[in-house]
Amino acid sequence: MVKDVSGREGLSAGGLAKELGVTPAEVKKALAAMKVIEADFVKAGCGYYYADRVPELRKALR
Repeated sequence: MVKDVSGREGLSAGGLAKELGVTPAEVKKALAAMKVIEADFVKAGCGYYYADRVPELRKALR
């Protein structure tokens, strides 16, 4: 996990996929279905999503 400037933890699409036990492509499709167009924050050129999105993503992947 990576932290943003305020200290909130974030995961990349690959990190979210590992957490949920699915592929990164499935995570990206679920994010698109949830209308998430941009990552919550970018650090070193990589997009990260806040860890509190995991329950929402788990529901979207069912």
